[in-house]
Amino acid sequence: MSSEELLAHFPDLIKDVCYKTLKDSIYYLEEIKDSIVQLKTKEEYWNLCLENKNLKEILFLENENSIMKNEVSKKCDWVIFENSKLYFIESKDVKPRSRNKERNDAIKQLITTIEFYKSKIDLDSISIFSQVCFQSKSRVIKAGDQARKVLFKQYNSEFSEGNYIAFE
Repeated sequence: MSSEELLAHFPDLIKDVCYKTLKDSIYYLEEIKDSIVQLKTKEEYWNLCLENKNLKEILFLENENSIMKNEVSKKCDWVIFENSKLYFIESKDVKPRSRNKERNDAIKQLITTIEFYKSKIDLDSISIFSQVCFQSKSRVIKAGDQARKVLFKQYNSEFSEGNYIAFE
C-alpha cells in the first residue's frame, strides 16, 4: 500500500491540517490537547522525536483530531505510515508517578484505533507498531513489558514505549 492508497480511504482529509508529508531528517513533535501537532526544535519542549535517516517520505496523520475526530470511542493521537508500516502513537504528557494509570488508558486508545483502521483498511500486508510515548528530555526507547507485547500480538502489532522512532 502506498501513502496515496491509504489516504484514499479517508477522502475528506485536508493536507497540512489532517496529514503532513515529512521528508526532513529529524522532527520533534509536541502534542497539544485538542489541537494538531506542533513541530518543535530539540531545545524546545517535545513529546516524540522522529528520525528519518534516509530522508524517506513519511505520512503523518492527525488521528485523534482528524481521522477519528467524530468517533466517540477512545483513539490514539497520531498514525504514521512509512513503506507498508503503520505506527499508532499515543502521547501521554504526565509525570512518572502517573504513568501506570495513563499507560492503561493509552493501551485502550491504541487497540480501539487499530480496530477502527482494520474496519476501514485491509491491514494484512502492513506491519503494525503501537507505541505509548511519555515525554522525556532525551530520546527514550523501551520495549514495553511482556504482557503488553503478548496483548498487542493479538492485533498483529508490535508494542513499545518511548519517545523516539527511527526510520531506516
